[in-house]
Amino acid sequence: MAALVLSIAGGALGAAFGPVGAIAGRIAGALIGNVVDRTVFGPGDRTATGPRLADLDVMASTEGAPIPRMYGRARLSGQVIWATPLEEVVSTDTTSSGGKGGMLGGPTTTTTTYTYFANFAVGLCDGEIARVARIWADGKLLDTTGLAIRVHRGTQDQAADDLIVAREGTGNAPAYRGTAYIVFERLPLADFGNRIPQLSFEIVRPVGRLEKMVRAVTLIPGTTEFGYEPSPVVAVLGPGQSANENRHVAHAASDIEAALDDLQGVCPNLERVALVVAWFGNDLRAGHCTVQPGVETIDKTTSGGTWSVDGLARAGAHVVSQVDGRPAYGGTPSDDSVAHLIAELKARGLKVTFYPFVVMDIAADNALPNPWTGATPQPPYPWRGRITCDPAPGQPGSPQGTAAAAAQVASFFAGGDWNYRRMVLHYASLVQACGGVDAFLIGSELKALTRVRGGAGAYPAVDALVTLAAEVKAIVGGATKVTYGADWTEYGADVIDAGASEVRFPLDPLWASPAIDVIGIDYYAPLADWRDTAQHLDSQITVSTYDLAYLAGNVGAGEGFDWYYASDAARVAQTRLPITDGLGKPWTFRVKDLWNWWASAHYQRVDGVELASPTAWVPQGKPIWITEVGCPAVDKGANQPSVFPDPKSSENFAPYFSNGARDDLMQRRYLEAFLGAFDPAFGADDARNPVSSVYGGRMIDASAIHLWTWDARPYPLFPAAEEVWSDGPNWQTGHWLTGRLGGAPLDALVAKLLDDAGVFGADSSALREICEGYVVDRPMTPRAMLDPLAMAYAFDASAADGTLRFVQRGGAPVAEFDEDDLVLPNDAAPTRITRAQETELPREVSFGFTDASVDYRRSAVGSRRLVGGANRVVRSDLAVVSNDAFATRRADIWLQDLWAGRESIELALGMDRLALAPGDVIAVTVDGRRRVFEIESLVDTQSRRVTARSIDPDVFATPLALPRRVVPAMPRALGPAVALALDLPTLDAAEPPVLTRLAVFANPWPGSVTVWRSVDGAGYQPMAVAVASATIGETLDDLPRGAPACWNAGASLRVRLYGGALTSKTDARVLEGANAAAIRNPFGAWEIVQFAGADLIDANTYRLSRLLRGQAGSEHAIVDELPAGAPFVMLDENLATLARGLDALERPLDLRVVASNRSHNDVAATALTVTPGATALRPLSPAHVAAVRQGDGIHLSWIRRTRIDGDSWAAEVPLGEDAEAYTLDILSGATVVRSMTCATPAALYANADELADFGAPQTSLRVRVAQLSSTVGAGFPTELTLTP
Repeated sequence: MAALVLSIAGGALGAAFGPVGAIAGRIAGALIGNVVDRTVFGPGDRTATGPRLADLDVMASTEGAPIPRMYGRARLSGQVIWATPLEEVVSTDTTSSGGKGGMLGGPTTTTTTYTYFANFAVGLCDGEIARVARIWADGKLLDTTGLAIRVHRGTQDQAADDLIVAREGTGNAPAYRGTAYIVFERLPLADFGNRIPQLSFEIVRPVGRLEKMVRAVTLIPGTTEFGYEPSPVVAVLGPGQSANENRHVAHAASDIEAALDDLQGVCPNLERVALVVAWFGNDLRAGHCTVQPGVETIDKTTSGGTWSVDGLARAGAHVVSQVDGRPAYGGTPSDDSVAHLIAELKARGLKVTFYPFVVMDIAADNALPNPWTGATPQPPYPWRGRITCDPAPGQPGSPQGTAAAAAQVASFFAGGDWNYRRMVLHYASLVQACGGVDAFLIGSELKALTRVRGGAGAYPAVDALVTLAAEVKAIVGGATKVTYGADWTEYGADVIDAGASEVRFPLDPLWASPAIDVIGIDYYAPLADWRDTAQHLDSQITVSTYDLAYLAGNVGAGEGFDWYYASDAARVAQTRLPITDGLGKPWTFRVKDLWNWWASAHYQRVDGVELASPTAWVPQGKPIWITEVGCPAVDKGANQPSVFPDPKSSENFAPYFSNGARDDLMQRRYLEAFLGAFDPAFGADDARNPVSSVYGGRMIDASAIHLWTWDARPYPLFPAAEEVWSDGPNWQTGHWLTGRLGGAPLDALVAKLLDDAGVFGADSSALREICEGYVVDRPMTPRAMLDPLAMAYAFDASAADGTLRFVQRGGAPVAEFDEDDLVLPNDAAPTRITRAQETELPREVSFGFTDASVDYRRSAVGSRRLVGGANRVVRSDLAVVSNDAFATRRADIWLQDLWAGRESIELALGMDRLALAPGDVIAVTVDGRRRVFEIESLVDTQSRRVTARSIDPDVFATPLALPRRVVPAMPRALGPAVALALDLPTLDAAEPPVLTRLAVFANPWPGSVTVWRSVDGAGYQPMAVAVASATIGETLDDLPRGAPACWNAGASLRVRLYGGALTSKTDARVLEGANAAAIRNPFGAWEIVQFAGADLIDANTYRLSRLLRGQAGSEHAIVDELPAGAPFVMLDENLATLARGLDALERPLDLRVVASNRSHNDVAATALTVTPGATALRPLSPAHVAAVRQGDGIHLSWIRRTRIDGDSWAAEVPLGEDAEAYTLDILSGATVVRSMTCATPAALYANADELADFGAPQTSLRVRVAQLSSTVGAGFPTELTLTP
């Protein structure tokens, strides 16, 4: 009993540090006195410092640094354990200015680029991990796509990394077995200042039992147009403008890839995924209900994938209804995305169960008659299991039992163009085209429809399903198992009347069909009937609804097996009626009795008498697959697992007697109980899961228990990003396993901490809290690891019968005592109660913790009393990973518990109370007042001397509030950029001249964009880089011809930009070259326009005024009327140079334009072919052409213009050509009647030539003059009519 005495010493030691220390001291003292403790904690050590996450914020490379251990999810920086010198890559690019092929020795420009790469390994933590998820570099999420990263999970048999082996040699490369580490191979350092960045890693190491039990899950949402596409798809919002459609993470190529990585990481024994794909029903009346694919909107353009389902394009699809201006659901997954996901799942080694699904898209403002009531409207967004005949069975005028009911059912399955049969057969063909799947469901939970009768004992919906199963089997073949997922209340008997005189087994023809391979059941049966009220019936069985044995026992007992409630009032009063049967077959009415239903022949009853022959069902003939099983993560979820939170739906309920608060542990315990009942690997025996005498397998195939559900949208983006996914709030208390699996339930965490420390035989199963993660940053005693957890999560430890037991504080009293039960000590009162002063208690407490919702940054929460005389503030810093809501709840409990425990009691009991142990809660009534106390210590002499602390159990039931919504960072969308090639006149004097420039626009801008060029059509090489987005848009008005180089104060032009902004400039600035833009005419030529005024008149829309047309020698591009919609590009330094010099002229360029951190073959790459033209090499059109008639003829003259440095007024501008030469054409209409070549800007059109050409002197003369280039011939001409 040394431990019992030492618990006082521990509490006293802790009391020296205040009430908080007393709590920690109590558990420390209770543990260190026993024999186990001498092994666990080391002798005599009473001072312990717990783990600190602040020590792990910076990646370092420190010899002898401790290796941390982590549990659940956490973010660590690690230690660099291996590296090579930085790798330097030198690239040179030489451009020749002339000569064929650049071989004639002309001037060249050489650009040298230095690029650095790093090879290194970072040690993460001790022990085997599941995976590394997100990575941060210098505090920002690292886009890991395209990077060579290898994670070694820390197994005891892991091999050395190939890169380390290659660099160090086989005999010199350590494998770091037992240590998780990550290797970066040739990490580009350009984005990090050419240094290795500070890296930190989100590490997942599940410690819970459930994660190992999961062998199959369903994958949702079935309504997501591209959410199942493994490759990235973006929504195109406009030219170059993109939004993420299915990639909101940086650590995977798409959302589904990230979700599957997480799923396989946290569930190491996963074998099967049921892929849910939905079409939309629109009416609860079977005869009016169509089933068809739908889209969120018809006004969506995508890149990387195009929506199409069963040959239906977006424009013709059903558009799902809206709630608060947003789609009520996502659209049906595109066929291509489904096919690609099936291939991806197979490539990951997973079996695929294909699950066609019907979602009812019935908006709240519908005007449809409700078949169940006859009133209008139908309930919004109902369960598909409510589709029935009209009116429904039991309603006045119902066609139930007639051919009219059968006709309505037939319409649902095969009526019109869009129906249920078309959906199922379409997907049967699709999966077969994908190479087949392991299993195929022909539907699920059409509960009301399969109860519609077309006559006595005739169930037309079941007949239709039998036919459909045969059709599907013929398509998918024998290798694919076919089944139907019946609701847990649907698979068995149909009790026709209240007296049960007629009982049918409607689905037996389906189960007996040779096309059906297994029995499918969606199982949402209750495993509890728990209440908050004292002395409710189940409290006599166990002390907690989380008791695994209690829940597991109710898999084959309790409600739906032993008893039932006849009404809601009976449920409230817990008036339970036994399930019996006068014919000795109560299993007929037990919806949870899978055993007898499966093992028995099924005899239908008419007029209370069983028919002579059983149904076609063969006892034990086929295995059962649980096609769905789940429990909402909500208070008392096990009471009614079949409710789903969704405020827009009429099915939105909380479980019976639930307070609606989130409860992840409830979900976890329900699933552990169910899986443990049927999986032999986790304790199920032949009685629970018997072996069939027909096929030799188990009744329930444990590998096909599909847990509902995992989401294709990765955590934590879902549920946090509510602006992307409107159903995010439903996650808090819904059935999702996403984001819950992989955490650290307290029972498993404590057990794993002790196990890693080499301590065995402890029992932590009674602990009932959950955190996301916990980190032990250095070697320490188990006590040092456990103390902070015990304080934060309010648990105690005690030793009895050689077992160290951890018990959650705040349980119900295990015993009641009054004064007659107490032993009267010598010279003392039977009890002594001490009450602490308020000044000894804290006014405020605060927790420091790591907040997973804000990228694992350190955070703090507090709780404060608003009244009282206390002024103390108590703080504690924990290495716990949680979120603000969980941490705030713990702080509230901590403070309230400190105040609730301000009273202590000393009393003595008889030795018949040996069962009591420290941590037990007892109720003591003294002087007529009942108080509840928690035993702190027991000292055994002639009596049991008890020291206890007052406690309020209700404190520990503080509800969990909703966490604050924090949206994690999301990567920029990488969609196709707008890339426009511009052949412009020479804009500067650089040699060789630029022939073609490229304007690139993307919003969001990816940082920089690389232009890749292919010479042979196979390989690509980088050609140019655009470091900033060009300003690109389009004109909104027709623009008539205008005089070049003249201010046009009366004209204006509206321009809509795709992105960027314009500003007004003074006339002087414009004349200096500001506000220059290029506008492409219908013939492909670019006119350069300048503008002084730029007024914002609408979103991204400007009115340009005071225009200068045909600038920089582009007057040749002025057309009579430039139509609206012409491309508009601002001319600035953001244009990339594509081609220079004569060598590039007329040589086609096969280009790919894509973000610089992406490959040229990325789906977001923009492909184009550009052929550089001669615009920049052609001489400009001559100016000031004049004609004067003299005696010898007409003297023509003009002033040449230069392509190079033509703005100088100080001297003659450069010629810009090899020699001065011109061509002069004399025109008659459009016909050239005479051409002359001139070496100077003047010519004589002799009288004789004029008479020869026209026969008489002309009063006006049409001429065309152009300067000649020795390389490209005639330049841009000036053509006009002169009057000599």
